[in-house]
Amino acid sequence: MMLNQRSIILSLYYILLIILFSGCDIQDDNVADAASYVSGTQFNFHQDVNKLYIHAEILPVADGKILDNVFVEWFGTKKSNNPDSLDLFDDGTQGDIIFGDNIYTIKFLNDSSIITNILGEDSGSVYLNIIAQYVGDTFQRLDSFKIGNIIPRIIDVTLPDTIIRHPGNVITLHTIQATAFDADGLSDIRWVGFTTRHFKNLNGDTLDSLLNKGNYVYLYDDGSQNDLFGPNLTSGDSIAYDGIYTTKLPVFGVSSTVDQTKTGVIRLEFIVQDKEDEYSLSIIDEIFIQ
Repeated sequence: MMLNQRSIILSLYYILLIILFSGCDIQDDNVADAASYVSGTQFNFHQDVNKLYIHAEILPVADGKILDNVFVEWFGTKKSNNPDSLDLFDDGTQGDIIFGDNIYTIKFLNDSSIITNILGEDSGSVYLNIIAQYVGDTFQRLDSFKIGNIIPRIIDVTLPDTIIRHPGNVITLHTIQATAFDADGLSDIRWVGFTTRHFKNLNGDTLDSLLNKGNYVYLYDDGSQNDLFGPNLTSGDSIAYDGIYTTKLPVFGVSSTVDQTKTGVIRLEFIVQDKEDEYSLSIIDEIFIQ
């Protein structure tokens, strides 16, 4: 009877040891070693060309196993999204700079023809998973990155196609408007403006000169509440803080004794700056002055 009890106690002891060891938190080697084999992950959103850039440093051999393939699962702004799968390269193409330096890269267009999880007017975080496949093993690294400041943009501009100067000593005012957008809100816009260039054909040559000494002409979204150019001379803006920025372009008559407005093509280049000192892409339009 005593022997039986002892056997039972020993059996219970071994069972308890098995339970304890099986309950330990044993990490998956793929997870534990991922940082060793997949590192240096980087992400950038090149807004000027609307392209996304991803790269990671990948060791060529893992525990004697040769690297076979590297790709990224791209989730966009939500980890719950079904990811796009894109190969990364270390051959000096697809955004990769140096062949064979173990930095794998992809640079791709932020467009629905390339990926499902495109970035729009987003300013949060993005999620991606770098996967390195070795012969006989796989390692992966999940990372997130802040998108950063989204640059503002000009949505549309409105201006006359042609302006005919008044024959007398008169100044006429002509409305110029630009509709601007900022993902962080209109309060993040520092200013909207344009520069002007003058083009005129003379004896077969095209003369090109900056007007307003090359300085910006600013537009306003103030609902014409402010006298900007003298008493009762406002921007001409209709509604304050609606994202439509306005100014009046003065054109001097033919007989003006004060100043002369140059005839020919006037090219206007519109741009926006936000409070993070980022500039939008420019929009160019033209007015023909006779």
